[in-house]
Formats: sequence, structure tokens, C-alpha cells
Amino acid sequence: MTKIINEKQPNDFVKAYAAATFAVVSALLISSFVTQAFAVDMQTLLVPDRNRTEASFIAVRTVTLEYPAGSSFASVFDGVTKRVSFAVNGTAQEPGAAGQAVAAVNRALAEARSPVQASAVDLAYTATMRGTETRTVISYKVELEPTLEQFVLQRGEGGQSGHIVDLEWRGISIDQPLVVNTPEYGEFDVNRPLTLLQKLYPEIAQALEGTQASTIMDDHLLNFEDFDTSMTVWHKLFDPVGTYGGGVGLQGTEGAKALTVYSFGEGSIREGAHSAEEKDATVSVDGAQIKLHSLDPPPSGQLTIAGYADEQENQGSEFAIVSADAPEGFQPSTGGFPIQVLLVFGGMMGAIAIFILWKARK
Repeated sequence: MTKIINEKQPNDFVKAYAAATFAVVSALLISSFVTQAFAVDMQTLLVPDRNRTEASFIAVRTVTLEYPAGSSFASVFDGVTKRVSFAVNGTAQEPGAAGQAVAAVNRALAEARSPVQASAVDLAYTATMRGTETRTVISYKVELEPTLEQFVLQRGEGGQSGHIVDLEWRGISIDQPLVVNTPEYGEFDVNRPLTLLQKLYPEIAQALEGTQASTIMDDHLLNFEDFDTSMTVWHKLFDPVGTYGGGVGLQGTEGAKALTVYSFGEGSIREGAHSAEEKDATVSVDGAQIKLHSLDPPPSGQLTIAGYADEQENQGSEFAIVSADAPEGFQPSTGGFPIQVLLVFGGMMGAIAIFILWKARK
């Protein structure tokens, strides 16, 4: 029989605390939705007892071409609306595109000094083009979902003896061509923005190749080095019931009692503010000045670990010690903060949420 400890109605203090918590959660959900829609993204759940996970890396970039009306670029792009989309998947043992993608990820992992290995990859490429008489906007999105294995460096015994989990894999960067075979376009380097123009408008691509435009059109898309920022500046929270990191309960976490959730990209005094990466270039084609502008949105990452994780560093390499049970003297992420600070933070985040909604409706 359940014992009722206290049946008193919540006082003003509790109501204020609940309101602040609701504001924080609402703002986090709203900001998460806005961020995920436009950011360079990384999402992963590590379950040490499984030692295998499907990670998600998403690269996003927008390239804008500006040109004079009546130029050769205007005659090609005015009124253009195109969309190119395809996907490949498979394992390291398969020949062709899937095997090449797995090999590219494994090279990047080795360069990141990570012992983790990719055994399979799902890859999706989407690009859209919209042109007018003076401007064309090209949007790129590459979704890379490798299956990562062997991220547990050393297994612990018992609840208090933690597993040692590698964290160096998170900041991979593929700086070589990643060529896949497509039915419609043949061999296609999904890591190079210029490839799209080479397949659709080869004369335009040829005019840009070897010029200052290469600083933008040859800049590889699959660059996730921002996530290599020290784990000590990532936001960290413990989720004892799994509602934040895992949806409903702790399903799919091999019976873990809690989740440790690291997030990156929100911006703070400790982490600093994250801004979009922008580049500009100007080239002359047939006597017309062509301006190029690229924009990579700010990064947004979430790394969830099943268990109580404590991030560590040794000789420049980062890892986590993950325990099944809360370590002795464990304090939750908000431990030590006065309730007044949480209330102020909740009100501030609520105001930000309202501001976002207001901007979205303008």
C-alpha cells in the first residue's frame, strides 16, 4: 500500500518553482525544434552494455550566387527550381558506394584518434536550387548515419566500477571525396558542393573551377570538428527517469537506471556563443562579377549515455567513466544552485521562447 507522506496543497514557493520549470522545459523544447531545423547536427545514444550504436551526423550548407541580370549565369539560372535527392546504405563488406562510405568514416575516426569502428553507413543526400534573374540559392543537406562499434575501451565490474567509453569519435571530419554511384547522375561526390553543378550545369561548374570560388565550392560538407570542443564545456544533465533523453522510460538502454545527457550549441558564458560560419568569394565570368556566399549554421549536438557518466581527459584524449549506479557523493546537475537562480533562469528562458514565437510570426 502506498504511504501518503504529505497531502498539503502546494504553496506559492512550489507553484513558482513549477512555473519556472515549465518555462525552462518549454523553452528548451522550442529552442531544440528551431535549432534542429537549421543546425549542423549530431545525435547519439551510447549504451555501454551494447557497445554498438547508430550515430547521426547532419551537414547543412547554403550557397548563394549573385550575378547581374542578362549575364550568362542569369540565362542559365533564371526560373530554375530543382531538387536532387538519393540515398545509399550498406556495410563495410559490400563493394561500391556503401563500402566506400564506411571506409571514409573509418579514416575520419582514425584521424580523430578514436579506436571506434564503423561497420555500416546510411547516407542521404538532398540539394535544392532556386534561381531568379539575379540570384540563385543552393541548399545542401547530407545525413550520415554510421553504425559505430567498440566505443567501450574497458569494461567495469559491478555497479560502482565503471565502463570506460571513448568520446573522441564525436568530432570527425571527412576531408576527402566521398563518391557514391547513383542511377541518375552516375558517380557523385556528396562531400563537394561543386559536384551538384558539375552534374546539372557543367558549363557553370567549369567556369567556377580553379577560381576563388573553390574556397566555397570545394569546401567539404562533412565537417563536424565543432563537436570536438572539450566535454567540460558541454551542458550536462542527469535524467533518472529517461524522459528527456530517451522518450518514454529507459527502453532500449539495457536496463540503465539513468541517462547522462550532454548537449552542445545552446550557448552560455562557459561555452560561448555559437555563430554561423560564413564565407565570401567573387569571380569574373564572361566579364560579369559573380558573388558567392556560403553559410553553415551553428552546431547543435546531443550525446546521451546510458548510466552515470563522468567525463575525463588524459593526454589530450577524452573519455567517460560510466557507472550503472550513482557514484558516492553524487549530485545532480543543478545541485548547489539557489532556487532563486533557477527561477530567474526559468523566467528568462520563457521570455526567449515567446520572442522566438513572435519572430516566427512576423
